Amino acid sequence: MHRIERLINLIAALLDSPRPMSAEEIRRRIAGYDQPTDEAFRRAFERDKESLRAMGVPIEMRSTDAFSEQMDAYTIPRHRYYLPQLDLEDDEVAALRIASEILLGPGERAGAALLKLSLDSPPTQAGTRLVWGADLAAEQPLLAVLYEAVTQGRVVSFDYTTATGAGARRILEPYRLLHRHGHWYVVGRDRQRDAIRAFRVSRIKPKVALLEDGFEVPEDFDASTHLGEAWEMGEDTQPAVVRFDAGMRWWAEQNLASSPLRESGDGALEVEMPVGNPDALISWVIGFGGAVQVVAPEAVRVRLLDHLAPFLEDRQA
Repeated sequence: MHRIERLINLIAALLDSPRPMSAEEIRRRIAGYDQPTDEAFRRAFERDKESLRAMGVPIEMRSTDAFSEQMDAYTIPRHRYYLPQLDLEDDEVAALRIASEILLGPGERAGAALLKLSLDSPPTQAGTRLVWGADLAAEQPLLAVLYEAVTQGRVVSFDYTTATGAGARRILEPYRLLHRHGHWYVVGRDRQRDAIRAFRVSRIKPKVALLEDGFEVPEDFDASTHLGEAWEMGEDTQPAVVRFDAGMRWWAEQNLASSPLRESGDGALEVEMPVGNPDALISWVIGFGGAVQVVAPEAVRVRLLDHLAPFLEDRQA
């Protein structure tokens, strides 16, 4: 993962989180912070904080304990990050797109992430907002055409590869673009399945086609309800069993209480959860160190062991 993508992940997560996040939570939940040692993570995180603050991103520290003055968590206040609502008309947005191409040079639909437009709130709902941040177009060039499709209400067609490696052509009415768990997703109505689906942008192959067909977004549509945890997002989900040891079972009891739970040996707790993205599950499990293990399915367990093998060999050496 390029560092610029990790910075974008950090900004999006701190803006999206309903409460300040501790450094340990950032390491566990944000893509790009999977450094092998605590010291390596600390250096990377400190470097990222300094870079973002130098760019003008207002990362602030907060206390997670109302009775303590210790500042141990991080947040980005939205009122300091976003510029005032602009309520731009369509012709004004078009003028900005032309200006951006003059200043930044034409690119593959260079209006992409136009002047770092917030993609979470289409102009038809809450006015176009400009945000401070890194240029998204370099890392996610497909955001340009998808943003155009969302704002113009046009159907798109693209080739998509699922987490299992299966590929298929999709025709989508793109309702919203969202950033969750370190990745961009386009959410809308899949015409072939006549159902709402979320597609990870990084799995969409280049050459997204803008079709002439239009569509209307349902008034009560809420894209966030169609995005769960990162490991849940995928076309084909299967049940997985994850084991939390006695010292970490409290986390599962607090955060996965709605999932099927069962007691295991030595005070451990096993949790069954739907998994559509095995790689995301593996990254999440690694974030807990040795306190959490994948029990099933065997294929995911083997992938986890294969992923850890080089680190274990280095340690033994």
